[in-house]
This record gives sequence, C-alpha cells and structure tokens, in this order.
Amino acid sequence: MRTGLLAIAVACMALAGCGGGVSGSDSDSQAAATPSKPDTPASSPQVSTTFNVADYGAKGDGSTDDTAAIQKALNAASAAKGTVTFPQGTFMTGALFVGSNTTVQLDEGVTLKAIQAQTWWNVETTIASGVTNGFYPDGLALYPQVPTRVQGIEMNWASALINVRNAQNVTITGKGVIDGNGQAWWTHYYADGTSFHSSLGVGWALNWDEQRPRGIETYESSNVTIKDVTVQNSPFWTIHLCYSDQLHLDGVKVYNFPTAATGIMPSTDGIDMDSSTNILVENADIVANDDGFVIKSGRDGDGLRVNKPTANVVIRNSTVRAGATAFTIGSETSGGANNIEVSNIQVSPLTGQINSNVGYKAGGPAVYSVFVFKSAPTRGGTMENVYVHDINVDDAYYFMQGNENWPAGGTVPATFGTTYLEPSYWPSILAMPANASDGYPIYRNFKFENINMKHVESAVFGVTGYTIAGEAEKGRFTNFTFNNVNITASKSSGASVGAGSIANAGNWTFTNSTIKDAAGNNLVPTLAATSTNVTGLPGQ
Repeated sequence: MRTGLLAIAVACMALAGCGGGVSGSDSDSQAAATPSKPDTPASSPQVSTTFNVADYGAKGDGSTDDTAAIQKALNAASAAKGTVTFPQGTFMTGALFVGSNTTVQLDEGVTLKAIQAQTWWNVETTIASGVTNGFYPDGLALYPQVPTRVQGIEMNWASALINVRNAQNVTITGKGVIDGNGQAWWTHYYADGTSFHSSLGVGWALNWDEQRPRGIETYESSNVTIKDVTVQNSPFWTIHLCYSDQLHLDGVKVYNFPTAATGIMPSTDGIDMDSSTNILVENADIVANDDGFVIKSGRDGDGLRVNKPTANVVIRNSTVRAGATAFTIGSETSGGANNIEVSNIQVSPLTGQINSNVGYKAGGPAVYSVFVFKSAPTRGGTMENVYVHDINVDDAYYFMQGNENWPAGGTVPATFGTTYLEPSYWPSILAMPANASDGYPIYRNFKFENINMKHVESAVFGVTGYTIAGEAEKGRFTNFTFNNVNITASKSSGASVGAGSIANAGNWTFTNSTIKDAAGNNLVPTLAATSTNVTGLPGQ
C-alpha cells in the first residue's frame, strides 16, 4: 500500500470542497485584468450571507428552547450559501439539521447544549393495558426519528444533536462547544433499560431500543469539514460519519470524561467511521468511554445486504486520553475496510478515572487496549491493507486484542409477544447471512511500525480468532507484520506482566521488535497450536 501517497490524496480530496482555488492560473490573471464593477446603488437590496441566530429569536440564556430559532437561521444560510453565527451564550436545543453550502461558526464562549428528553422505546406499556406501546413519548418533537444506521443496522432512529444529512459543502468550525448533556440518557440506560431488557431476555436489543442521540452525524453527505469544535457528554456515539464521502476532521476534541461526577457513559465512542470513504482525521484529542477512533461497516445479514466498505482513511497527529481502545476495527465489519493509515498518535491515558462499561480498575489508566480488532462469525467482511506507524503509548491494560467471536445474534422469547409489541426494526437486527460462509470475517495485511509502549497493566496480547477447516484466512488474523515495535511488559508500579497469547493467527512476522519484562528479559506470547508462522521475537 502506497501510504504516503494515500495521505496526500485523502488530504487533497478532503480539502477540495473547502473553497480553495489554484493561484497563478490563466483564469486568475484574466480576472485580475477585468475592470471592477461599479458600486451597487444604495437603493438596491443587499443579500446578507451571515445569519446570526439572535436575529431569529434565539436567546442563548441556558434555559430557553432555541431549537426553532436556530433552525430558521440554518435554513436561511443554506439557501444563501451563508454562515450561521452565534453570540456568546448557552443555547438549549434539540436536533438541528445543517443543509448544503452552510458554514456553522461556533466561536469560543458559544455552547449548543442538548435538551434532555425521553427518546427511548416505551417498553413499559403493555398490550393488555389497551394502549399500544411505541417510541419517543416526549422526545419526538426534539429528536425526530430519521433513517440512519445504528450499530450496523439500518433503521429509523432518534436524530443526532447536529445532523448533516444528504448535504454537500458543509463546515462546522470554531472553538465553541457542542454538549450532548447525556446524563438523563445514561441514567435511564442503566437504571431502567438494562434491567428491563435482561428480565425479558432481549439484552441484545438494549442499545437500539434506548435510542440515545449522537453528538454529530453525517449521513449520505460529502465535502464536510468539522474543525476545532469540542463535542462532549454525548448520549451515544459522539461523531458518526455514515455513508459519507470526502470528510475532513481537524482539531476536533471529544470530551466524554468517564468520571464519578458525570456518571457512567455507555457506548460514547469518539469518532465512528461507518461505511464512509476518503476521510482525513487529524489533530484530534479523544476522551471517550468506549472506542476512540473506530472503523465500522455494517452488521450481520443487514450489513452484508448493504455491503459498503469504509475505505481510504488517514488518522494522524492525534492524542487519545481515554477509551476502551485507541484504534478499533469492528465489531461491525460486514462491508469490509481497506486502505487505512494511522500515524503519529500519542496514547497518554488519564488516571484515576472510572469506566464501568469495560471494567477499568480504579486508579488505573483510562485506556483499556491500544488496538482492538473484533468481529463475529455471522458478520463477514474483509479488513485489509492497514498501516499503523509512529505510535507512542504511555500505558494501557493491553497492547492488542483480537476477537473473532464477538457476541452476536439473539432471539425473541416466545412469551414476549403476549405482553409487548416488538419494535419494527428487530427483524433486521436478527437477520443472519444467507450462507454461513458469508459470515466469516477476514483480517489480513496489517503492518505495525515504529511503536513504543512504556507500560502494560494486564498483558501484551490477547488475540483469539478461530479456525475453519480448509480455510487459510477466514476467521483468522493473517499476514501481520511488526517492525521496530518495542513494548515494556511492566505495570506503572514496576511489576512485570505476561506477554499474553495469540490464537488462530497466521504469518505474523516480527523484525527489530522486542517484548521485555521489568528486568529486561525477553518475553514471548503463548502461541496456540492453531497459530502458524509467528516468528521473529527474541527468545522464541
């Protein structure tokens, strides 16, 4: 893979829609020689291209519902190819929809804050009561359902706080804050949703039924730039790039702090790249409860039906401070993923944080595993041509985890329909591949280079694929190369840990790479009999 050219190409594609021109061309010379037009007569109306939300009635006082006023400004700006501006203040809002040819300028001192509302499925109304249970009892007006994809399944679902849908040439920029105000949704998820779904035997449907809004979503859109903004306290995934093309994220801060004060924050991923193409993410700062940078492309039967890969992605010059992972591919992999470069990432975990979603230990680093590659035997997809280089890791519980048996499937108990109505999207969630072989995922051709890890709190590797008779690659992790990868397998306290294990992997080559314990002794992961041609580590 020609990664250097890929980075330049993706950067050029991402920036192409941002209004840049080519200087020094013949057309520029001709334009410069053309006499300027006379001043417009004073009596002629001027068309403004800047739209201040205050002029449309937005208060920004931290209590007034400013949704309608801001949306009017957004609509006007889209029609005029203009810019929406805000005076300083906190603007309480529901879902906002940004149309084509719009710039949203969120300067420092401006906060868009989500109004908390009930968007989850009202499962607690029984058929026997005579009332049909449904969705969004009081959240419909604020977060209307829209066609989208949630955890790999296409469905109608609660809209995000900021929505860029079927739009082109959109910029969201400035040092302001987009605050998902997620506490009400997190609390319901754990206090009501989890226990209720468990009691019914449908825990697999929990995330879909809870319908927590995302922070920002792009959907079937192109030429979108998100620059410098802070997106925090998202009810669900923070930034979701879905079915979109030519996307540039620069200087974005994702701050979902997993602390006791803010509560547990389930599935608040950082940046999810979902069946989207030509993406450049740079200078990001990620504090997530779940995955940091995430590549996804659909789940099980529904994802195989859609069959859209995530491709041509560059992630660079960024920092991860908290998350279940720094970089993940999966677990939704059905459309595949290819041509991905991750470089110059600093993993500097916060400490003393709380993340009960993945069981972080109190006082330990707030990054669980630097890399995670996960899928399931019902998911399918080929993940290939991935280049990860120049990574510095201060601490994490694991260096790499791989899991090809990620939880999948589910059933609806026979007694469910006698008491509750089944949501219309459940059949799509439960759809499996037409043929079992379609569900076997493939991870191959991964290169890791120039990586240093100072501390490991649990184990270096925890990789478990599976072996299918007669198949060399399906279900396995194959053709992984490691060059100049050096890991110190000791806790921050100084105690040594093990190198971990690698199962169902093939053709892993280590060159100029070491795993050493606290005393400087070489360590080698336990290699299962199903792992073949794993070579090159000192001490083997």
